[in-house]
Amino acid sequence: MRILGIDTSTKYAGVAVLEDGILLAQSTMQFMASHSEKLLPEIAHILEIMNIPIETIDYYAITVGPGSFTGLRVGISTIKGLCFVTQKKVVPVSTLEVIAWQFPYCEYQICPMLDARKKEVYTALFRWKNEKITRIKEDSVLGIDALIEWIKEKTIFVGKGAEIYRGILIEKLDSYAILSPLIYSVPNPQVVAYIGLQRINESLDVKNLKPKYLRKSEAEMKIAPSRI
Repeated sequence: MRILGIDTSTKYAGVAVLEDGILLAQSTMQFMASHSEKLLPEIAHILEIMNIPIETIDYYAITVGPGSFTGLRVGISTIKGLCFVTQKKVVPVSTLEVIAWQFPYCEYQICPMLDARKKEVYTALFRWKNEKITRIKEDSVLGIDALIEWIKEKTIFVGKGAEIYRGILIEKLDSYAILSPLIYSVPNPQVVAYIGLQRINESLDVKNLKPKYLRKSEAEMKIAPSRI
């Protein structure tokens, strides 16, 4: 079974193809231009150099958020086009869960943190248990003080949000705060595809695919309420 995973939820964008759980190809890039200018050509490039006809992709998987509003829209629009052409289904995946997968079999709980601006972060809590990752807290948008209230034990903090609030985490949590290097903050498209492979039974018709924004975009918040 072949599955193509896509991530566009941060300033990085990635594409990966797995066959029966084995990586065939992967690309991750930081885009100075918008994802929309680079994503589809990169997908086409990977499939071409690996001689993988698009019709041989059985399923797609994609990060649906939280993350960059623009990036998520581009990724989901792209996957909708691919699914429309190939008549295949798609598995939605949490960006935060993908980041948490950077620490397999870790003994500590894992807290991915993405910068949500407005002094908030997108975050959740995960733990490896019985050789698989389990969710402790749902994807949320929180102020840093509210997040600190979640933490009652040693925790690995990872992501751009963790880097931004490094000083506060260390000050407030002391030895409970384990700060990961930024290199582990980039969502891995291979993991997106792998999670999708494990959750084929959760695949959707692409018309039902929606981003997980957690809150309104800047543009939506600036729109004045309609008069009654």
